[in-house]
Amino acid sequence: MSAPRALTIDLEGQQVKVYRNLKNGLFSVQFGGLVVAHLATVQLRGVLFKVSESARQRVLTQRQRNVHAYAIGTFTTAAQATATELISYNPYTAGHFFRVGDEAPIHSAPAVVLRNGKAYAACICPN
Repeated sequence: MSAPRALTIDLEGQQVKVYRNLKNGLFSVQFGGLVVAHLATVQLRGVLFKVSESARQRVLTQRQRNVHAYAIGTFTTAAQATATELISYNPYTAGHFFRVGDEAPIHSAPAVVLRNGKAYAACICPN
């Protein structure tokens, strides 16, 4: 795992796009279309999970990874203690994020913690 690239701007309260960087093992944080940090832990509020279906189809046909799935939400440094439900994404099995265990589709969550290469959501119900 690479060393985290610290934040150089204050993102508190800003909407960001986050994806798991498979090359460095961290989470890449995009703001204003640019990657502004690589962090080991990211906390978000009001999260939508988005998958680009056209980019996912390229993964399926070319069998080559590309960035096409994001958690989009409001960046926060406040602890999200209720984010305990493990969620995941696998382009080869589904075109959406899902709850680990029952594989129910998940499209949004009130809070998410991204930590140690995994995503944990708060109080989610399939939607």
